[in-house]
Amino acid sequence: MATRNRTAVTVSHANQENIKNTKSSVVVPTKGKRAVLGEISNRVNTLRGVEPIDRSSLLQRKKVVVPKRQAIKPNVNPSEKPPVQIVKPIVKQIAKTTSSSNVNNARNVVNVPAVVSQKREERNSFSTDLLKFEDIDEQDKNNPILVSIYTNDIHEYLRTLEIKFTIKKGYLAGQEITPKMRCVLVDWLVEVHQQFRLMQETLYLTIAIIDRFLHTHTHTHVNDYMYILFLQLFRAIDRKKLQLVGVTAMFIASKYEEMYSPDISDFVYITDKAYSKADILNMEMLIVRTLDYSFGRPLPLHFLRRYSKAGKALPIHHTMAKYFLEESLVYYEMCHYPPSLIAAAAIYLAFLLIGNDEEDEGKVIWTSTLAYYSTYSKDDVLPAVRDIAAIIINVGDSKYQAVRKKYVHVKHMKISIRPELKSPIMFSIAAKSNES
Repeated sequence: MATRNRTAVTVSHANQENIKNTKSSVVVPTKGKRAVLGEISNRVNTLRGVEPIDRSSLLQRKKVVVPKRQAIKPNVNPSEKPPVQIVKPIVKQIAKTTSSSNVNNARNVVNVPAVVSQKREERNSFSTDLLKFEDIDEQDKNNPILVSIYTNDIHEYLRTLEIKFTIKKGYLAGQEITPKMRCVLVDWLVEVHQQFRLMQETLYLTIAIIDRFLHTHTHTHVNDYMYILFLQLFRAIDRKKLQLVGVTAMFIASKYEEMYSPDISDFVYITDKAYSKADILNMEMLIVRTLDYSFGRPLPLHFLRRYSKAGKALPIHHTMAKYFLEESLVYYEMCHYPPSLIAAAAIYLAFLLIGNDEEDEGKVIWTSTLAYYSTYSKDDVLPAVRDIAAIIINVGDSKYQAVRKKYVHVKHMKISIRPELKSPIMFSIAAKSNES
């Protein structure tokens, strides 16, 4: 019993010593500022994966580093100096690694906006006799919603997407669907778009889905059993299924763009119940799988808004350019133009037809600022301008009047009946298109 009591006393004494040591190592001075949370992450990043974390060493570091960050040194008793001298080499090593890691992390944080700002400065400072442009995003730098620092990079990415999702000229050759059938379908979809009161982007995306699907629906993915099954059901997209393709494309586009998209029953009703809900859902699965779930192809509207800003367009210019773009959607001859190029041609023709009275007649239509932000020269834009002019000149005699009737309303400034559309300039430009 004496032995047991003696060992118990010894154990309890040892436990008390351990408790004292633990408390002394955990205690942190109450005075002074609290350590920054960023330092905690820095230490973890430097230790993780290199060596196992020693929790006692972290406690010692916390004890030593916090007083070092104080601006005013506290009064230290002479009796506390020896412990400070013992851990002094550790303090130097920790301070060194912490400072270096802080610097590295600071560099990593600063480099991203610094590189982008450097690019912007290079773009702004670039000035030659041939090309002088202004920074159209200068006034938007204080607006974080417009992300002006990334705007040029975003549009460069959109141009890579339009190259990725190109539509070849004459893609309907050899298919049962004819260009005339496509024009009838798109003209009808413009009326449906108005009846449902959908966003502008929904209409453009609908036509893009139709063209891409008709262009690529014959290519199969061998490993995809469901895709092959649906393709066998809809292998031949004839005139009976073409309206189903158009309705389903708008159904997909509305779910992609709209906040409150129409119900599938609305699309069944608009087709006079020629197709059931099951038909639309099956065609939706076929289109989605054919396009590989990729609907991020940029729209002409995305580029038109940028060009209108670069060219300081008035509302009348922007509305007329939108009229040109929507008329171009209907006609099969225009579907192969990239969205950025067709938008540039539309705003060019609008500037050409409606000029400002304050400027002289010899003004430059396609300025260096427009050439810089659009990446197109005047010669690049003119072929598409001539094709648009040829369409607008003959739109009165065309069977497809949905877009023209849409832009007769006051809401669209009665653009489609303006006298400039029948001016001698339009006829001369359209004649050049017929010659080419």
